[in-house]
Amino acid sequence: MNGGANVALPLSGLVILDVSGSIATAYCGKLFAVGGADVWDVEPETGFATRQLEPFVQEESALHAWLSTGKQSIVIDAADARWQALCAAADLVLTDGHPRLPVPAGIFTLDIRWFGADGPYTEFRGSDAAAFALAGMLRGIGPVEGPPIMPSGTQAQINAGAVAYITGLGHLIGVERGITAPDHLEVSILEATLCFTEVGAINAFNDRHSERMGINRFPPTYPLGIYRCHDGWLGITALTPSQWHTLCNLLGMDDIAHKPEYQTALGRLADAHLLEPRIVAALSGVSAEATFYEGQRRRVPLARVPTMAEMPNVDHFIARDVFMPVVLSNGTWLNLPLIPCRLYGSSLHREIRAAALDQHGSLPSRRRERPSGTPGLPLSGIRIIDLSMGWAGPLAARHMADLGADVIKVESCERFDWWRSWEATPEWIADQGAEKATSFNMVNRNKRAITLDLEGDDGRALLLELVKDAHLVVENFSAGVLPQLGLTYDVLKSVNPQIVLLSMPAFGTRGPWSGFRAYGSTVEHASGLPHLNGRPQDPPTMMHVAYGDAVGGINGAICLLTALRHRLVTGKGQFCDLSQVEGLLPLAIHGILEEAVHQRPLERLGNMHQGMSPHGVYRCAGADGWIVLQVTGEYQWSALRKLAAPHLDRFGDLDDRLRRRSELDDAINRWTAAQEPLALMFMLQTVGITAARVSSAENVMFDPHLESRGFWQFMERAVVGMQPNPSSPWRRVNADGTTTPEIIRSPAPTLGQHNALILQAELKMTSERYADLLSRGIIGHTPRMPGTIRRF
Repeated sequence: MNGGANVALPLSGLVILDVSGSIATAYCGKLFAVGGADVWDVEPETGFATRQLEPFVQEESALHAWLSTGKQSIVIDAADARWQALCAAADLVLTDGHPRLPVPAGIFTLDIRWFGADGPYTEFRGSDAAAFALAGMLRGIGPVEGPPIMPSGTQAQINAGAVAYITGLGHLIGVERGITAPDHLEVSILEATLCFTEVGAINAFNDRHSERMGINRFPPTYPLGIYRCHDGWLGITALTPSQWHTLCNLLGMDDIAHKPEYQTALGRLADAHLLEPRIVAALSGVSAEATFYEGQRRRVPLARVPTMAEMPNVDHFIARDVFMPVVLSNGTWLNLPLIPCRLYGSSLHREIRAAALDQHGSLPSRRRERPSGTPGLPLSGIRIIDLSMGWAGPLAARHMADLGADVIKVESCERFDWWRSWEATPEWIADQGAEKATSFNMVNRNKRAITLDLEGDDGRALLLELVKDAHLVVENFSAGVLPQLGLTYDVLKSVNPQIVLLSMPAFGTRGPWSGFRAYGSTVEHASGLPHLNGRPQDPPTMMHVAYGDAVGGINGAICLLTALRHRLVTGKGQFCDLSQVEGLLPLAIHGILEEAVHQRPLERLGNMHQGMSPHGVYRCAGADGWIVLQVTGEYQWSALRKLAAPHLDRFGDLDDRLRRRSELDDAINRWTAAQEPLALMFMLQTVGITAARVSSAENVMFDPHLESRGFWQFMERAVVGMQPNPSSPWRRVNADGTTTPEIIRSPAPTLGQHNALILQAELKMTSERYADLLSRGIIGHTPRMPGTIRRF
């Protein structure tokens, strides 16, 4: 977890209060506590609701214990004078938008609520399934004929808590740097979830659509999936022709490896119905473990998909100390994951004991002072060199850019960001394809961009010139790439002793898997999370986006901000190691806890719930129309019976509904089939029933709630014209209860767009040298076919 003893806790001195105790606020507070902040759970006499969540160890919630390690608990009501003392000391108060205790004016407050403070959905009842449905995440998961399948657990809330940490710490850093922070910010859980699906919505705006293709099947990659072997499950992602050829050789399928129609992933996807039986048959008799290691030796992105029981015994996780004993307040302990960051210049808090209710120490003695500051974004003046590509690293840097950092994206004309394209062709270059990629444009807004050939001395020297004045560098290359380029942390530190380098490969920079090849799907496979989703008859079920990439991006921003705060307080830089696969483990915590407490796997129920009925995804009118409906109590059931009469008249109390679940679902489907899903959602939510339309990508782009909140910001972008850009998931809450999103300052840059500005104006390069570098291909503005650079 750290690089040595007696190093500083990066968040020391911060006081954080949680007055709501939702899963989202609790996870946000957990991240602050791990960093060394003084975090207080300010609870009612009955404790936070998380104390009532299964599974239990001797009547203590294991989930609450995992969320509350390193915190202090205090029971306070509104009349208690200690509340004012805590507020006087607090740097930040976390709430769910409806704080139980009155937060005095002038206290920096961060709300984490389902749908935000304004807009048509603001009073809707939320759930993780509802957030995934409205964000367009649910639609792609499940069989072709439907219904879509809800992911399990509290993944949306935990992701939102992580985004709230980025928001809160980013603005606290701004305050400490003399920049005025707003008194009141919010994070919408729905809008935090949209980072997984925003690219699909923008594709829909540009008339590029995709449909549900079945379990573990989604474009543009094939083969991509999870397959049964004789000793477990193997995850496969084969994207490039070389990966496909090697996989075929590994599986004894050389006869089809070089067929012309199978030299692209989309060509293979079109014939998946023919290829899938071959792959299934080839894998059925082999060892998942042995095939995983052999495939990775040959540079194919394979992953063993561990069960929750296998997870603590995975060799890579053991080598990285991923699981640690968490001590419950009753003295029992469980082996659970902590967080995915390794900071080798600052310590992370190793207090792993959960606080009992009202088990607190001395109240903070200081009085917080918020000095007057200058207006601006909190990270204004912070410079970040972004060497990363794809989704994970660039998303981490986008969070920092949205907070005001000057992010300089570095590519080369031959080794450009692969989210512009997997490979160059003369036709693609001539058509300006590098500037048309929705995925690249979506994740690189608010950045500047230059091109440098880092494989030559000139480009490397120029990068080091940039590093001299930078605060942070981020990269997500495979392990070993930076050493090959002569750009290790020691080299960067030699020109800037205060530099922070974040390396965020799929499996981290240390451990048996550190050099393994991976995509976001590989990361998801290796996390074991697919074992918790889907129906009992299905293979372990993926989230149907490159989930590991986006979650990795969120955790990357968490690591950058934590290390930045340490640097600003101590003046010291450091090397940071982030394993993207470990970032997914908090999202699997419900399954990890079930195994740790009861020594049994979490039962996969698809859309069913053990204690709720009705609970599912139901057919609506229109092409592929669906609605999530979750009845959580008898009041809601009574309201639903009235709305759906006479369809539900013959069903009674919860025991009856659980016993006749299938019959009840059929009856609800007959009623909902005639309803338009958006109108039905409003009808059900109006009477207090948790419901959400299962949105398509087009629905997300034109969602009435997102439109009312100005979520999509339209900007003119070179080559592609006017394009929507998603707002950051945090926004200011105004005195009248309305909210204001942060304005996007610039669209994604074109390749090398800021070469002249940065190299000539800022690095004082002469015109003659600039022209020389341009003529030799060290810099440029157009992609180039590999091998065409002239090195002299």
